[in-house]
Amino acid sequence: MNDEITELADRLDDTAERLAELSIELLQGALADADTSEARSRLERSVTRARRATIKAASILRESVSPSDAYPDN
Repeated sequence: MNDEITELADRLDDTAERLAELSIELLQGALADADTSEARSRLERSVTRARRATIKAASILRESVSPSDAYPDN
């Protein structure tokens, strides 16, 4: 069970990294296009919030898995 939780946390880390890349791409695109629209700004903020939530979820999962856990790995 612990291995599965750790694997999920790792996948969330990968997702957070991709969301960070996407956020940067959105910002670079906005600068290149001189696009200051509210829709694009909202999208970038949403991607950033999703990244933060994903990082938090991975952290919560890792906190729940420790060597002292009573549950053995399956």
